Amino acid sequence: MKRLRKNIIIKSFIFLILITVSVLVVNSKVVNGVESDKIAYITFDDGPTRYTRQIVDILDENNVKGTFFMLNDNMIVFKNVVRRLVNEGHGVGFHGVSHKLSKLYETEDSAIEEFKTCNRTFYNITGKTSRLVRIPFGSKPGMIESIYNKFIDEGFLVWDWTIDTEDWKSSKDQIVSNILYYARDKSEIVILLHENQRTVSCLNEVLIILKERGYDIRPITHDVKPKNFW
Repeated sequence: MKRLRKNIIIKSFIFLILITVSVLVVNSKVVNGVESDKIAYITFDDGPTRYTRQIVDILDENNVKGTFFMLNDNMIVFKNVVRRLVNEGHGVGFHGVSHKLSKLYETEDSAIEEFKTCNRTFYNITGKTSRLVRIPFGSKPGMIESIYNKFIDEGFLVWDWTIDTEDWKSSKDQIVSNILYYARDKSEIVILLHENQRTVSCLNEVLIILKERGYDIRPITHDVKPKNFW
């Protein structure tokens, strides 16, 4: 009887140790951003530009990947930067050619043709293609349903955002505040940033804060369901 009781105590103690170790491992993964229920996609529009290298360097220093929605002519100018984005595993997509609504929606097919042009340019530079797109000024309200359907029929993945940092007019502190305010209580966020000096100046702080709040920062890939206004 004593031996049975002793065996039960030993087995219970071993079981308790195993449970404790498992909890510690899971907690460690979450804290270090390896595994988390909270996901953040950091996206950058209007590149590549003279700021892209700085942005990528900051992402690298924080061991995370971003997603870049690029303009056709800028890809042609900054070919080496485009190749770096691909080689280092960042998400890459397109933001059009003209960035003007009057041009983008000039005809029923003009919008889709802009993004096909981007894809051809991207292929000429990298030997790869992408189906990720972000419509200038968002997929609503400017885009009508028939044009949206053309993108879907062509296999493009239309991405908008859940947080607009308004970095084109906001100060560094305002950008950080916008992200903190609109990210509260959200488990999955898509942050809209643009390639400019204000973004460069606040990006490191943004990444640190998101990690502290438990977000796993990931690049957008083709297997992720698009988040858009439709």
